[in-house]
Amino acid sequence: MNCLRLSNLFKLLALCLALVSANASASDLIASRAYFEDAAASRSFDQVKEEVFTPYDGVLSRGYTKSATWIRLEISPSPRDDQVVLLIKPVYLDQITLFDPLDLRGTERAAGDTTSFDTQEYKTLYHAFVLSAVNKPRVVWLRVATTSTTTVVIEALPRTEMVENQFQELLFEFCVLAIMGMFVLHGLINWFNHREPLYALFVTRQVYLFFYTATLFGLHRYLLHKFVNPLQLDLLYSYFVVGATAISLVFERKFQLEYMLNKFGRYVLNVLMVWIVVVCMAMAFGATMIALRLNMLLNAVGLIALLLIAIFCIDRQKIERSVDVKLLDKTLVVGYYAIINVVLLGSALSFLGVTQANHYTVNILIYYTLIAGALMTILMQLRTNKLIKAHNDYEHGLSLSQQQVAMEKARREEQAHLLHMLMHELKNPLAIIEMAQHADNDKETTISYISRSVKNMNDVIDRCVKADRLSEGNVQTYIEQVDLYDFVVKCLAERDPDEHDIKLICGNELNVKTDQQLLKVMINNLLDNAIRYGDPAAPVEVAAYQKVDVEGVNGVAITISNRPSVVSWPDTDKVFSKYYRSEGAKAKSGTGLGLYLVRTLARLLGGECRYIPDEKFIKFELWLPS
Repeated sequence: MNCLRLSNLFKLLALCLALVSANASASDLIASRAYFEDAAASRSFDQVKEEVFTPYDGVLSRGYTKSATWIRLEISPSPRDDQVVLLIKPVYLDQITLFDPLDLRGTERAAGDTTSFDTQEYKTLYHAFVLSAVNKPRVVWLRVATTSTTTVVIEALPRTEMVENQFQELLFEFCVLAIMGMFVLHGLINWFNHREPLYALFVTRQVYLFFYTATLFGLHRYLLHKFVNPLQLDLLYSYFVVGATAISLVFERKFQLEYMLNKFGRYVLNVLMVWIVVVCMAMAFGATMIALRLNMLLNAVGLIALLLIAIFCIDRQKIERSVDVKLLDKTLVVGYYAIINVVLLGSALSFLGVTQANHYTVNILIYYTLIAGALMTILMQLRTNKLIKAHNDYEHGLSLSQQQVAMEKARREEQAHLLHMLMHELKNPLAIIEMAQHADNDKETTISYISRSVKNMNDVIDRCVKADRLSEGNVQTYIEQVDLYDFVVKCLAERDPDEHDIKLICGNELNVKTDQQLLKVMINNLLDNAIRYGDPAAPVEVAAYQKVDVEGVNGVAITISNRPSVVSWPDTDKVFSKYYRSEGAKAKSGTGLGLYLVRTLARLLGGECRYIPDEKFIKFELWLPS
């Protein structure tokens, strides 16, 4: 994954779990717990302490209730004769009052998120009371009332141990927020790269959940208590809870709608959206407890609904047929909703008071933001990978299309060159044949004119055919040992002795391994070029000698030189180009393919042809390995 290393993420998650385990193993001094529910929330301490309390273990969960819950705690003395700190979670408990018979100060001792952070007896992000040190067991009572769900976790630790406990809590909270920050950073980078609306919404949700998680730790009370009164902070937290559900539901709705849900699936999503609007309206009209209860019920129902929509309303075949390349496999989507149902659903029921809560339940909202954030970050990255692959495939296809267009353009230009050349080169021989037939010449002269014209046309066609075969790679070679002197002599003997004066300078001990037929084509093309465009009064010089190339390979060089005529000297950079003819050469017949064929065939045989003129001669050197 880009910028988010899964190995680092798992290390941080492991550290978080280790810190939770360390906290759970702390030496709690509470010997027994029991509760009593004051339905009218009107009884005094003196009335309640005579009531029968119901014992419980671990976490007390009473759901959303207007009742006041009284908790009786039997606390063992600190083994170090130290003060005992009562730590009470979670942070969203509104009113917590302590009744300690051993405290003779006569003042009410209160905590909770509707009390000022500055008045806390022990500075912690949660709620705490400090009990005086005694050397015998004691009993204290707590009265808890809240508009949020009544889920209460109480620990009693010696003050010295509480310091270490709080250090671990802060480290745990830092790790959680660091992981969530990684989710935000990862989402931002992908959004900057792709600018997708869903990614923008994902980043918005993760930023919101980052601050929401910070409020679960009580950071809002610490950071804002000097600027906002406790009652407003309590209301702010309630709005944060409803907002977390709303923004998550909006994101999940947009995510699922990409999968072309059927009509029923879209209808259920719209019902959930209407539900969250009702919750927000209840909050706006001050019915906070009703709004929070409806919000928690929406979480439970919504989780099940999202899972069922993924299972029954997403058509796998539609995904496979869709042109939307970023859609994930249905199994991944269903798996995501199945996991978050396992994580949150049971705890949502305990918050509603349907099932009993436990230590896992207390931190479930934190675990949910971590796990849901991690899973959705992975899904979004997989989605991004599909987009990147589709983009790369598009770019590759576009590049291939551009190459094909360029090749087609080059092919058409070459065809145009070929047709232009053929029209030019065949027109003159045909005109000569026409003139010879109607001219008042003897038969021998007429036949001679016609034969030369036919030969010129054959030469043009032959070179075109050879060039076409070379361009298609349709040329086979047969390598054998060739005595170069005898071979050149035979080539010269086959030419018209009256055509031009040719001077041969060649040793008798020159041998080369090459294809005789292709060598003959190359020598004849070089001779034709020298004779056609050279000075008719000066001989063409053919020389052959041993030569080692720049890479140290032994070979034989054949040079063909001629004095230039009135024809201009060829352009060094273009002389071997296909169809190239210098301005002065255009007055004579030619295809512009001869030198192109020589160099191409030479390279096919492992050799090279170079243009090496000097001050007096046009010279071409054909080098072949021996």
